[in-house]
Amino acid sequence: MLKRVVLFLLSGYLLVVISLYTFQESLIFIPESLEQNYKYSFSSPVKEFNIENNGTSLNALHFKADSSKGVILYFHGNAGNLSRWGTIIQPLLKYDYDLIVMDYRGYGKSQGEFSEELMYGDARVFYDYAKTQYPENQIIVYGRSLGTAFATHVASNNNPQKLILETPFYSIVSVAKNKFPFLPINWLLNYRFESNKMADFVSCPTLVLLSGKDEVVSYESGLKLSQEFNQVKMINLEQAGHNNQAQFEQYWSALEDFLKH
Repeated sequence: MLKRVVLFLLSGYLLVVISLYTFQESLIFIPESLEQNYKYSFSSPVKEFNIENNGTSLNALHFKADSSKGVILYFHGNAGNLSRWGTIIQPLLKYDYDLIVMDYRGYGKSQGEFSEELMYGDARVFYDYAKTQYPENQIIVYGRSLGTAFATHVASNNNPQKLILETPFYSIVSVAKNKFPFLPINWLLNYRFESNKMADFVSCPTLVLLSGKDEVVSYESGLKLSQEFNQVKMINLEQAGHNNQAQFEQYWSALEDFLKH
């Protein structure tokens, strides 16, 4: 009887391990596709454009502020597409910065297969595009959730004016270990997204916006990451969760203060 129980438990454990390894991309990336003829509709003026990287067409939006002081290059979270994220980021226009936001490969109208290294390359291509439109000292890089890995990556390889990270994580490995402490995460994950290893190479002032009640990325993970930056201001929105920081006045006041100074 005991042997059967042990075999049952081992079989169940093995099934969980295999499932996590097999379906890890569907846990990390939650894209929504769009038809290529889809027409974006926003309340602010916007230009849709595409950039090709390594034979892959990547779709993006370029919003224009009424009086621009530069641009915020925004890397969005792991779910949805630009039809959603364009609406989410529009309020940032009030700070008099234009906005550029791309859809990752496999999201919206963007093509291509998921790959950590290729996605880092895509992020660099869009930073290079921003540099063709604005002086580098007028570029602010902003990342949200999954996008904080790409934002940290491009900031660590360039010299933007500032870096903003909303609900960031130390690494995807650390997030997975927190969720599945009983699994051999280091062996299972093909994706690392190790922002912790890039943070020390970021030379610009950095704002880290953490949520005290984050149900996706632990507060401790973001706090640990913030300690890796050289010039950092960390804000804890104690009552905020992972997806609702914009509902708190503290979020907007922190952004306004950081962008003004």
